[in-house]
Amino acid sequence: MLKSYFSKLFFIALFFAVYLQAEELTGYFITHVGQSGRQSVVEFFKKDNMYYAYGFANTDGSGPKEDVMNQNPKMRNRVDKGSVFIYNLKKDGKHYTGGMIYNFDDGKEYYVKISFKDKDTLELRASVDKTGFLGESFVWKRLNGTQEKEYLPQKPDFSIVEKSLNDIK
Repeated sequence: MLKSYFSKLFFIALFFAVYLQAEELTGYFITHVGQSGRQSVVEFFKKDNMYYAYGFANTDGSGPKEDVMNQNPKMRNRVDKGSVFIYNLKKDGKHYTGGMIYNFDDGKEYYVKISFKDKDTLELRASVDKTGFLGESFVWKRLNGTQEKEYLPQKPDFSIVEKSLNDIK
């Protein structure tokens, strides 16, 4: 009987460990199709208890794009590949909030909130106001194994990504 109890306890603990890991905002995702008509592959990572994301590939195979719409003229020569564009997100229960997203297509920053619809699908809400009332929602999908094999060879060295953190206000 004791063995059965520990066996059940083990499976319950395993279930919660898998469930909690499934909604961790790290890993690789394919974005929605943006204003430019391109769809990107991004990586979310955690640093100092905050979450960040950068893009490193486009599903159409197109190369990096210069940040020509940036409101800071000194930043217009940087490229989107390897540049952090979602930053300062913090986990808040089931959501990730308090961060910002930079839109390379219009050169503007927006408030961002991320929630998971399921373990492989996230909903990103970008808005001009902190409450998320005036904004738009997008669905991004986690890469599967085949997609990872296709896109991961295009990842930049992480030192490039870390350097781009200095560009954040």
